[in-house]
Amino acid sequence: MRCYLMRGGHIAAVVLLIPGKDEALIDQGKLIFHERHADAFDGFEVWDGVRRLHVHPTEGPNSS
Repeated sequence: MRCYLMRGGHIAAVVLLIPGKDEALIDQGKLIFHERHADAFDGFEVWDGVRRLHVHPTEGPNSS
């Protein structure tokens, strides 16, 4: 379980998440992003293995 912090459409940092339910993983990702936003990240993605759980900011209608 990972949170990818994005800058300019590329992964700029990776934070390992504490295992939990999907909602808890997404909440962890949101907290990490807001705590580190001063580092000029423009988005984040939360992944559980090969499953993408959340993208911020939201992409198009096909995003999760």
